Amino acid sequence: MRCPEWRVWSAAIIALLASMARAGDAVEPRDEWFIVSIAGSDCGWLHEQVRVDGERVVTLSHMQFTLGRAGASAVMEVGWDFEEAPAGTPSSCSVRQRSGDARSSVRYRFLAGEVEIEEQAGGRDVRRSMPLPPRPWLTPAEVERETQRARGGGAGQLAYRTVDPAAGLRIVDMTATRESVAADGSSVWKTTNSSLPIPSREEIDASGRVVRSITPLPVGEMVARRSTERAARAAARGGAQLDLIGRSLVTVGAAGERLPRASRAVMSVRSVHGPPPALESSGAQVTKALEGGVVEVSVDTARSSAATETERKDMGLLRSSVLIDCDEPAVRELAASVLRAAGLAADATEAARAEALRAGVFRFIANKSMATAFAGASEVVRTKSGDCSEHAVLLAALLRAQGIPARVASGMVYADHFAGGDHVFVWHMWTQAMLGGRWHDLDATLESRAFHPGHLLLATSVQDDAQLDADFNAIVAVMGNVKIEVLRVD
Repeated sequence: MRCPEWRVWSAAIIALLASMARAGDAVEPRDEWFIVSIAGSDCGWLHEQVRVDGERVVTLSHMQFTLGRAGASAVMEVGWDFEEAPAGTPSSCSVRQRSGDARSSVRYRFLAGEVEIEEQAGGRDVRRSMPLPPRPWLTPAEVERETQRARGGGAGQLAYRTVDPAAGLRIVDMTATRESVAADGSSVWKTTNSSLPIPSREEIDASGRVVRSITPLPVGEMVARRSTERAARAAARGGAQLDLIGRSLVTVGAAGERLPRASRAVMSVRSVHGPPPALESSGAQVTKALEGGVVEVSVDTARSSAATETERKDMGLLRSSVLIDCDEPAVRELAASVLRAAGLAADATEAARAEALRAGVFRFIANKSMATAFAGASEVVRTKSGDCSEHAVLLAALLRAQGIPARVASGMVYADHFAGGDHVFVWHMWTQAMLGGRWHDLDATLESRAFHPGHLLLATSVQDDAQLDADFNAIVAVMGNVKIEVLRVD
């Protein structure tokens, strides 16, 4: 079963819109709405607000999109509010997300030496802590104040570091460069965000407010334009016909037909626009940069890759998280029952257990449906439903429950037919297991084999929180922007 990775689109859109330069006074309340369109179709809204309550300043950002999903539709939503003192001292931050029927929330509390985290997803609560994001970085209100000060002083370029609430408080570097100034005082700026490789163009009015933001996505231009609340909310209902999956299919022709049954393949990958695509060498995949912006990709199902020392020591690859909740009794019992059904002894090798769990996940998820957006492992155990993301997450959880380090992989996979396309590569997720210190690819959506060379790996993630994963952000530059040629299949 093939499917898109919706968290990629969500994270990319959110991160790009979050980069819109704000130019208000940090203690001046404001309330602004924007209509968001992609490829000329209105599909969502963005709401930004600053509230001042005595010694508290609260910055709010809330986004919602409706997008087509290979004949169906899905609603994606994320909202966060960041509370701080007027002097820029952070107090707390709350993030709420929805993707289809799946909902999650995260609350951060900034303490003297750490950040306390409370996560909720799929009826599961997780409490943990993390180090404070290393300073210096600006809070949302500080960003507004410093932007106002720089533009008011006639600066032609801004550069600052801040945190992205929707990506686990990840540090991002922002730049804004003035490109032109009109007689009425309005201006045009180019902005960049270190977490994404795509710059945006922003139109700023004489008061310093964003009027319109334009980002050239490979699947079509994304535009956020200032509007009223009523018009913006109405726009979100019109995106069901915008099928980004259909726009990002990559046709390879009949040369791909043998991939699902082969052992090895060599492909060439190039960008339609811009620099060569960034592809990982991991697991079965090895990449090599050639002349002319071409990347040669070799996939061998008998191949694995050595884990780095950092990866071997990364306890996140074994730890339970709000989505890969491997310590849940239902998850642990499923792992044990799958191995019992496979007739494996307690001392069976890691490789044997991993393959038995992979095949077990394929059989266990009876309702192979794209109606599920992104459920955690214990939720999948309950519903026995899901697409490729649920297969990947559940397998990762079962592996970790057995003490086998695991992570999820995101990329593309060959399909004879998908979403109206023939002989195409489509967006997909699977699992990587660390066996004997080496990464092995395991695809639980396959019935008769663990993996085939018709996979193209783009990114991996430990998936250690309920956030839209910034590890996948760079994939947006590849979506709808690559050509793939199958050179050899063995």
